[in-house]
Amino acid sequence: MQILSTDGKASRTQQAILVGLVGLAVNFVLGGVKVFIGWQSGFLSVMGDGFNNITDMGSVLLLMMTFYYAAKPSDTEHPFGHGRLEYINSTVMAAVILYVGITLGRESIEKILHPEDTHFTPLVAGILVFGLFGKLFLAWWYKRASQRLSSDSFLAYSADSLSDMLSTAGVLVATLVEYFFGWHIDGVMGVIMSLFILWTGYGIMKQAVNDILGSTPDAELYKEIKDTILQCPGVYGVHDLIVHDYGPENHFATAHVELDSDLSLVESHELAENVMTTLREKLKVQATIHADPKAVSNPKEGEYQRDLEAAIYRSGLPLSYHDFFAEEQGDTIHISFEVQLKGACRKTDQEIYQALQKELLSIDPHYHIEMMVDRNFISGKVYGESRDDLFGNEEGKVTK
Repeated sequence: MQILSTDGKASRTQQAILVGLVGLAVNFVLGGVKVFIGWQSGFLSVMGDGFNNITDMGSVLLLMMTFYYAAKPSDTEHPFGHGRLEYINSTVMAAVILYVGITLGRESIEKILHPEDTHFTPLVAGILVFGLFGKLFLAWWYKRASQRLSSDSFLAYSADSLSDMLSTAGVLVATLVEYFFGWHIDGVMGVIMSLFILWTGYGIMKQAVNDILGSTPDAELYKEIKDTILQCPGVYGVHDLIVHDYGPENHFATAHVELDSDLSLVESHELAENVMTTLREKLKVQATIHADPKAVSNPKEGEYQRDLEAAIYRSGLPLSYHDFFAEEQGDTIHISFEVQLKGACRKTDQEIYQALQKELLSIDPHYHIEMMVDRNFISGKVYGESRDDLFGNEEGKVTK
């Protein structure tokens, strides 16, 4: 597998591994110092915290392996690549964070019910401060990596380091308060910290599960794809854009683009191919494009569209429309279009069709309507009279 990109810059995988190596080094230093001082001084809690830092090295190694395998190319068993391994890793890390929060909460409640004196020494305070700043650095380091690499996995590791830092801070504050004032607040501090850790773990778990299941696409990426398509020559509109997320920087998309209905099949194919090539080269998005006809040279299409807009307005329904096409033969005006809900609507697709049909026929009784309702990127059943029902197998004539 190629780690370096062709332009010599560090690839996403290489950057992730470098970030992980720094995490390994910091955890090794933190763990080694705490274990040594805990062993020399006899403070088992300090030694135990050191071993916890050493076990964190295992999770960092797991993250580095995840990035390595996630970057592998697609194969026969995984035709869309292995990028979602990062999301699985995030769920594992979220489970670890939730476990830490539950464990800390249980131990803190025990301390509230059965308070114990702590033994404050400058050495213990120094070790706690040392560990606090070490974990604070890792939280910042991983958060920075998550932003640079668009990685929820590093965000989860940042949250884990932050939870460790908060636990240490709680112990330090409780120890100082007890030393100077004699108040036992370590249990209360622990409960507060555990609630924060649990909330953080829940948020990371929710995001990771949504990514695996397939959540709403990133709004910025969605807009960028749509704008890129509209900038391509010969494209008059785009709709039914669906973005599939198979891992960071591994996206697939399908879209309907509106092209001049007077173009030949070969010409339409070339324009659609150009859209797919542009998305692949500019955004690294693999796309499948469906061409819809738009009667660009039809002088009456604007009039028919205004009638549809008036019908939507009169119906009072929260709708927008796209994929509009008009065709005439004799006195019959066949219009086909898709509508999309812009807000809450309790009406069924059939009721929406009937409402628009009523308004359109009141404007012009010669309309014959074929309509589809889009709900959440999914096309529904077609309602109305199709073109074949009206014209049979004969070719209809597009009004010029």
